[in-house]
Amino acid sequence: MLAGDNKGYVRILSVDGEQISQIRLHKQKVTHAEFNPREPWLISTASIDHTVKLWDIRNVKPKPEALHILNHNKPVNSAYFSLAHGNRLLTTDQHSELRIYEGPLWNHTRTIAHPHRQFQHLTPIKAYWHPLEDIVIAGRYPDPNFPGYTTAELRTIDFFDADTGKVLAQITPHFKNGIISLNRFDAIGNVMVSGMGWDILVWKPFYPDGQDEKEDDEPTKFKEAETPEHFIKKKRGGGKTKKID
Repeated sequence: MLAGDNKGYVRILSVDGEQISQIRLHKQKVTHAEFNPREPWLISTASIDHTVKLWDIRNVKPKPEALHILNHNKPVNSAYFSLAHGNRLLTTDQHSELRIYEGPLWNHTRTIAHPHRQFQHLTPIKAYWHPLEDIVIAGRYPDPNFPGYTTAELRTIDFFDADTGKVLAQITPHFKNGIISLNRFDAIGNVMVSGMGWDILVWKPFYPDGQDEKEDDEPTKFKEAETPEHFIKKKRGGGKTKKID
């Protein structure tokens, strides 16, 4: 396991939580660290020092040299390898850029303009991958200063085509207008969980005409105008969780 801290150090931990080693890989706070799903020796780290770095864990020494340094214009919240093949890297900065880099040279291939500015009391918004397709998912935090902003713009979950950068879909829980910071799919992309402040939303696909499942050539759609399949709310200050079906 990997864990970053506020001083730029990354700790390598055993599955039991015992520290194996620690080394300073950034000049400032490390916001993200992970292994590549296909190449277990390759790790990515992100930091508020405006960089994402790629490392060969086999060669991490007291004074390590990064394989690649990917400079950004703003501090960076995350740097996720694609789940489908591990050959793409998705970064989220703390203002309005989602970037996609492609291996093996990790060239910057696309920038997606997207409002998700950092706010002190908000869980940082981190874009993520669909597990089977090159689709990017990110929560939207509408910004009046962002190009194209419209009055009363919804706080949606946005789905992007990683190849073109085009919006594929937008969904929102109409019963509550919170900022959705985190989104994750299950292993087959059939259920999505979203973190919205104190709330957890669980989304399931919507199949028209009472179908139990979609045909192979039909794209998956998620319920948009209705309450998610399950809405789990945790009371402030702790307490029991309440599930509303």
